[in-house]
Amino acid sequence: MDPRLFESALSSLGEGVAIFAPGGALLWMNSAAEQLIGASAQRLVGRNYMEIFRSGPEIAAEMERVYTVGSSIIDNELLYTNMAGAQATISVSIHPMEEPGGRWVILILRDLTGLKALQRAARLREKAEETALLAAGIAHEIKNPLSGIRGAAQLVERESGSPAMAEYTGLIIRETDRINRLITGLIDLNHPMSFPMGPVNIHAVLDEALLGQKPEMEKRSVTSLRLYDPSLPPVEGNMDRLTQILVNLLKNAVEATPDGAMITIRTSPAWRLPDSAPPRKDKKYAAIEIIDEGHGIEERQMHGLFTPFFTRKQGGTGLGLTVTLNLVRAHNGLLTVKNRKDGKGAEAVVYLPFA
Repeated sequence: MDPRLFESALSSLGEGVAIFAPGGALLWMNSAAEQLIGASAQRLVGRNYMEIFRSGPEIAAEMERVYTVGSSIIDNELLYTNMAGAQATISVSIHPMEEPGGRWVILILRDLTGLKALQRAARLREKAEETALLAAGIAHEIKNPLSGIRGAAQLVERESGSPAMAEYTGLIIRETDRINRLITGLIDLNHPMSFPMGPVNIHAVLDEALLGQKPEMEKRSVTSLRLYDPSLPPVEGNMDRLTQILVNLLKNAVEATPDGAMITIRTSPAWRLPDSAPPRKDKKYAAIEIIDEGHGIEERQMHGLFTPFFTRKQGGTGLGLTVTLNLVRAHNGLLTVKNRKDGKGAEAVVYLPFA
């Protein structure tokens, strides 16, 4: 059989494949291996594996063991920093191949970044569902006596006739109303969301949501930059629910942005979905980016962003992003929140399917 056929087959694989000669010099690698290692085959062929994996000493050590002992290593998972400085979780398999001229080694690298992102998303969804179920059960038990407390406070306020007493009863009523709103949000978390959907102009929804933030923005001299793609088709959604999503995200962006700074709203077709996205080849998506100029999100806080009751704001309920995420999912969409690459704030991106 023509050896070029084998080379063509190996070149087409999604896994990175590299072949090392006796003594450890690189003989050949495919394009997937080039991407994972962070350098071209033309640059690396002839170099020793110890030099190639200087930034990934775990791989170099495993290669050394295979050369010495002659036994295979299969699916060893590790965090690898490649020659270009990029970091990824990868699976490493190394197999010896005994030939008359000595021991050859075949290295197979598989990028696990997408798989890990999907696993994290699944754990987050499971955790949110469990928390929502527990919270909804507690909320139902609290809601009834809360109505009694509010009614009693109103009765005391009417019968006392005292301005001083009215101040305290007014506080009780306001706080019970606040708790009631919180409880309603908890109960809603546990209900499957269903609402009518149709084609929606996302730019009109953004303008409406931004209008609601205008008083706070003017008060603090926060400006907005709207970078809308005028060719963007309508998205599939419910206008009221989409407004709720974007109001929550814009409010967070405005609150995070210092006085006199700017938030950026950008729309575009989503040419590439996040690694955590389930494969949906039948759908095309719009990307709605909301970018602030705040201090960003601390790494230790990032994992709790979508967890009910987790909040970074004083006086916050910790339900805003949780409800927002549920609404986005009900639209068959995706929501990501991360720090900007330039370190000058955070960005939330909503991915919604086109109508």
